[in-house]
Amino acid sequence: MLEARVDGRQPYDEAGEKAISNKYKRWRQGQALPSDGTVAHVFRKSAGAVRLDYWRDLMLWELLSAECPPIPRLHRIIEHSANVRHVLFMDRQAPESGYHHELPDRQRALGLRNLRSLDAFIALLALARKGEHLENAPQHYLPAMCAFDIFPYMLYGNPALRYRWEELFGCLQRIFWNMIYVTGMVGRFPIEEVRSRLATLEADPQAFLPPLAGIRVKGRPKGSSF
Repeated sequence: MLEARVDGRQPYDEAGEKAISNKYKRWRQGQALPSDGTVAHVFRKSAGAVRLDYWRDLMLWELLSAECPPIPRLHRIIEHSANVRHVLFMDRQAPESGYHHELPDRQRALGLRNLRSLDAFIALLALARKGEHLENAPQHYLPAMCAFDIFPYMLYGNPALRYRWEELFGCLQRIFWNMIYVTGMVGRFPIEEVRSRLATLEADPQAFLPPLAGIRVKGRPKGSSF
């Protein structure tokens, strides 16, 4: 049990009842974050199997803040993963001047969507927030829609994020998935869809989930790229 590794407390009391440590309880309730000392302690006790710092420092949390991160920071988040860079940039290695961050076209956004990874999910959210910065509705909508497509895959592949995932969805929905744009586009994506798709993957990990992004529809707003 992780709580036993954190501070030595036994996971069950003498009566056999579950006894979560106060420190571990505060983490679960979002009241505190593991310190560097605790991170190192748990890493040693678990023989390297538990890396609390990976989840504590995950770039995803920055993208959920009410205030949008500045564009230079969004660029650093987008550049973080080699697989993401392979889809978005022509240069395999960063030139001296840095990567050229042009607005991604539809094909690149869908290419990220098709990775179905946590890194791709984070990059898509960063692209959506960049669209928010630029007040460019299509550049927010398409990456946000692609991120919604792979959200069930991301949850299925990362059990640590499945704990209270409905609350994570609520944070994401406020920023990415419940939008009315000045162009007239409406971006609303229901939690029931995620719940159904996640259940499908749990029943059959090889199941095909029909994508929502990339489907061309008649009458889309002029200038949109989705």
